[in-house]
Amino acid sequence: MRTSLPFLAAILLFAPLLPLRAGDTSTPPDTSAASIPADSTPAPGNLKTSYEFDAETSYVGSARTHFGDDGTGNVSEQTDSSRLLIEPQFNDGPIYRFGLAYERYNFGLSKAAPIPNILQAENVVVGMDFELFNSWLVRVEADPGLYGDARDTGFRTFNAPFSIGGSYIASETVQYIAGLEVDFNRQIPVIPAVGIHWSLNDNWVLDAVLPTPRIEYDYDKNLTLFLGGDFDDGTYRLDRVFAGDYGVAKPSTVAEGKHTGPNLNNAIVEYDEVRVGVGFSWKATKAITFELEAGYLPYREFDFHRADVHFSNDDGAAYGRMSFNAQF
Repeated sequence: MRTSLPFLAAILLFAPLLPLRAGDTSTPPDTSAASIPADSTPAPGNLKTSYEFDAETSYVGSARTHFGDDGTGNVSEQTDSSRLLIEPQFNDGPIYRFGLAYERYNFGLSKAAPIPNILQAENVVVGMDFELFNSWLVRVEADPGLYGDARDTGFRTFNAPFSIGGSYIASETVQYIAGLEVDFNRQIPVIPAVGIHWSLNDNWVLDAVLPTPRIEYDYDKNLTLFLGGDFDDGTYRLDRVFAGDYGVAKPSTVAEGKHTGPNLNNAIVEYDEVRVGVGFSWKATKAITFELEAGYLPYREFDFHRADVHFSNDDGAAYGRMSFNAQF
């Protein structure tokens, strides 16, 4: 099978920055003894519940994409995602995480292009945060659900990627991170990594953690400016008659000497993309945060690695993104 060389190179270059998708490491918690009030121990049987909601939308302009020996075509992208989590905790025990998540890529492309118009994930979130050895904060999370092209939503599109991650608070300014992601539909099923979250001073923060490594500047207590990247990947199963029943007959395209038409029926596609941009994060209230970002997408690939076929862009495109987060 063929390895996605540009994306793998990015993984190897930034592997020390790979995130715990298993955890939010953007604001390391203060666990020093001085930070815990003397009367903070909850009464026996006490249940605390918090909620989190995320929503995001982005648009990528047209980027010329290579479709094998038959030529190229422009591909644009609209991405929408949302997630709702409920996080109960009994006394000082683990924090459990239950929720629903949705993500959808809509691609604007030629009807004859041998790639899907839509990639979509609908999944539940099941996870847990807990303390280990009085020094590590650990998150285990699984995302079982349906990952397909929105044409066939049966059990055949089921997948259950999961992640395990831990963060070690070395000091008030430095937090080390280690973890791994597992997706058996991916060409490289297990990706381990380490990273660091480092408050350089009162204003500057190095958040060297994928998928969104950043350098941040705290303009004030409510406004943060950032420069960084976004490394995204996922796996999806295509329709069993993708080549002939995807709204239009898909021709048998020649890519790397292989006829791809019928070969892509029922195939797994790994979608990878890299973005680089600047933006700001505005804390509207204690619970609500908005982000706006703009930049450039230099790399995108549709990798049908089990069929040994891939399609990647020949040039990049500009993008814009906005997101909303509420925690209460």
